[in-house]
Amino acid sequence: MTSLHILDQRILDQTLGGGVSLSLPMRPRYNSPLMARFMDASRALAVAASGLSVVGREPFKYGEYWDADLQSYMYLQDFIKQLPDAIDKFKAVATRYGAPSQKMDQDRLEKEVRHILDLAPEREERFMEVMDQDDADGAVNYWLGMLQISPARNPAAYLMLRVGRRIGEHVVMCLKGQFRSPRPSQLSPAIVPMIDPPATPSFPAGHAVQAYLMSYLLAYSLPKIPQQHLSDVDAAKGPLFELAYRVSENRIVAGVHFQSDIDAGRAVGIECFKALTEVRSLWDESTGLRAKVRAEFPQYA
Repeated sequence: MTSLHILDQRILDQTLGGGVSLSLPMRPRYNSPLMARFMDASRALAVAASGLSVVGREPFKYGEYWDADLQSYMYLQDFIKQLPDAIDKFKAVATRYGAPSQKMDQDRLEKEVRHILDLAPEREERFMEVMDQDDADGAVNYWLGMLQISPARNPAAYLMLRVGRRIGEHVVMCLKGQFRSPRPSQLSPAIVPMIDPPATPSFPAGHAVQAYLMSYLLAYSLPKIPQQHLSDVDAAKGPLFELAYRVSENRIVAGVHFQSDIDAGRAVGIECFKALTEVRSLWDESTGLRAKVRAEFPQYA
């Protein structure tokens, strides 16, 4: 086994010496071509063959849940296939709120800028939240924490969140590209953002679309979460929706969104949720992902 230790040392030397990118993790690499020298090839082939499909037996398959962020693309594909005109409908919803670059007159622009400046005193108190929620993974953690969702113990609920984030991202980027609305700091020099504004158009707000979509997916999958009121979809209330409101408002506090961006994002998120209830792989009572989420949290189902 001496040769393995020599290989590890060479990799470490190359990493520290610039031969391998410093972004690569510096750890021993045991799964190398050298391992084949110590394996019984006949036994390895026999083990591999035992997993192949044979008459009268189900083939070996990978686990039901894998990388949730990547697995979410399957549900995105179902959404696109079953609802091909959804983006046009969401655009009509967002248009009601008027993108700053298209329908915002001077008086309204001044009102929107004043609202951002009025929230500026909140920056110190919300600093850690704003910084933590700036990227997608940081924001998702707040939903995980609220319901104590563990990717290992509750893979269906975790996947549901990732599906909401993925589909919300797809929808909002399509809309941003159509409206091409500038960020607040591009329209008013009085606004100095806490963070670098994302290199995307402003309207509608992506955090709002994703936040409300994730909250709706979880809330209507788990209707018995305490203090929830779900009889009116457009005015649903409860802890998950308060979290979505807080995360969305933090983007105004940070100076990277107008209130109209947030309002449109919330409306699009709700309409997107309504549309997703028609996607069978997601919302079917017996076989959809929602049913699997309920099985993980029977106390809230």
